[in-house]
Amino acid sequence: MKLNIPGQEPLELAHLVLDYNGTIAEDGKLLPALPPILEDLATRLQIYVITADTFGSVAEECEHLPVSLQILKSNDHSREKELFVRSLSGGVIAIGNGANDCAMVGSADLGIAVIGPEGCALETLLRAKVVVTSIEKGLALLQKPDRLVATLRR
Repeated sequence: MKLNIPGQEPLELAHLVLDYNGTIAEDGKLLPALPPILEDLATRLQIYVITADTFGSVAEECEHLPVSLQILKSNDHSREKELFVRSLSGGVIAIGNGANDCAMVGSADLGIAVIGPEGCALETLLRAKVVVTSIEKGLALLQKPDRLVATLRR
């Protein structure tokens, strides 16, 4: 996926990293509107779901989706998420809402903060390039990237 934003270098985006709980899931359950959206985006981006899997449900919830699961192993989830984003070659979009998403969102080529049912940590909101009021709206920006051009042009 290529983004040409006036006044900025073109962005070549290859990866989408999604936080799970609070971003694409609520109480461990994937939001029901997301499967067709993720299937569509998977034709253009490699999608990763990164999570501590608090509810132990991510594998079952995502088993039929074209996503790779990254289960956090350390006690420093913020750092682990950031290191994962930095390990990907090619442009990265990261979407999250929690305090432990701050470094991930800030280190991505395109960081998006979601203010959803669980809210959004202030530090994550401040590190994002774009802020949306739902994950569906955030993913729609990736489906129709000209909307991002309108938001990010200077």
